[in-house]
Amino acid sequence: MAPLIFVFENPWPKDKPKILLHVAAARHTKIVEIFLKLLPYFKQDEKGNIHDEALAHSEWRYMCYIRFLDFSGTSPNDFPPPWDVAIIWYCHLLSPSGFHRHLWDNYHTSYGLNHNQFPIIRLLHLAKSGKWTDKKAQKKWEFFNRKNIGPHLPFQLWRSPPWEDRRKPSIFSVLSTKKSNTQPKEDPDIVMYNIAGKLCTTFKQDKWTLSEWTDIRTGRRLETCLKASTHSSLGQRCELAIWPSLQDLRDTLNRQIGFWKATIQARDAQKNFNRIVEESVKDYERFIKLLGRPAQGTFTSRPLEYDMDTIEKPGATPGRNREFVPPNLVIDLLWHTHRLYPANYWIWSFAVARRLVDYGLTPSAAVARRILAETRLEWRKKYDEECTEQFAMDENGVEGYIPDAAVVPSGHPARVKAKWILGGVNPVRERRTYTKGKYYVFDGVWVSFEGSDAGGGDGGGGDGGGGGDGGGGGGD
Repeated sequence: MAPLIFVFENPWPKDKPKILLHVAAARHTKIVEIFLKLLPYFKQDEKGNIHDEALAHSEWRYMCYIRFLDFSGTSPNDFPPPWDVAIIWYCHLLSPSGFHRHLWDNYHTSYGLNHNQFPIIRLLHLAKSGKWTDKKAQKKWEFFNRKNIGPHLPFQLWRSPPWEDRRKPSIFSVLSTKKSNTQPKEDPDIVMYNIAGKLCTTFKQDKWTLSEWTDIRTGRRLETCLKASTHSSLGQRCELAIWPSLQDLRDTLNRQIGFWKATIQARDAQKNFNRIVEESVKDYERFIKLLGRPAQGTFTSRPLEYDMDTIEKPGATPGRNREFVPPNLVIDLLWHTHRLYPANYWIWSFAVARRLVDYGLTPSAAVARRILAETRLEWRKKYDEECTEQFAMDENGVEGYIPDAAVVPSGHPARVKAKWILGGVNPVRERRTYTKGKYYVFDGVWVSFEGSDAGGGDGGGGDGGGGGDGGGGGGD
């Protein structure tokens, strides 16, 4: 029987509603179908790809969205992201350690990975219901703009699905001052904002045209962060450069577009595709175990937290492959889906592999083929059987699919102990004042929280305040 793997989207209750991974994977395919429909409505370059300016704009908006969640003390399940932001965030979540480092290095530490799970259910509901945008999230976003602790940008690029035909205008709509659902503004300003000196901002000026900002992100124009020396001394990743350059983001996105198209093609061609995904959960676990850390001595039954909080000693394990690729697209779909829920994936990876199995972009199809051959060899040695080649790279029905690698990063992926990685250091829901309690992180692990009217928070923004689990006065 296949092992049951669960994820959650609502972080606040003690008993978080569980979602089976293969069920989340089926919903995942519906989300990426929407992503593919959106791509042509971004500004395009002469080759028909997303224009550099459009990509730089959405990357900036994504960074602002992560700040927005921290400032407001909410989760994506409370305030689902704008659609263009969701695409960029999807790409960022491919690396669990990279996403954790982004939060921690940039002082968004009150809330942890539990509070940053991808809200597939909420997004699908917004799309299916025709609402498209969460009105509470939009209202809160506009509030932060008015308070000058926001990016001075609209919440959504498109106020409704851009592929929908607009109804014929009535006399009332003609007289209305509201703008229609047209293409995004050609050259919106990139406005830096900083709160109590805690946020990354540029050195030379605090307002850029989009074309100027794009030149910075593509390396055509030199600019540094005001905190560059701090980043260097502490080994931090700058918040303004989530990817080292815009080309790195483009490479990541292009690889995902190929994966999305192949997934939809396979799903539509195979009537029992979802059943195959469900039956492949066991093989997905076996794939991750290929990179597992061998049990040593008397520590085979040591607590999960021990592995999550300790660094593997150099030379403790024999030299072996430190990267493999998913043997087929179905296993890759499960792996992609799991990483959209970084808290669940973090715990599960340590539970089955005794380390965090991370992600690396394979540089080319040729490299992916070589690693795939090594993966199949290792699978045969470890499990004494072949892994199914249905939906494997280069097979019929998944042309254009190039798998990325599962890798073992050197050292330890975490900045702090697991309970803070996952639960945050003061997870007060909505930063409500005058409340305290305990937030349930995972089995037997809690984090205390306390709201205060002293203001500040960790990432700059708002009061101390409220939330946590259902027993702490702020949960559901």
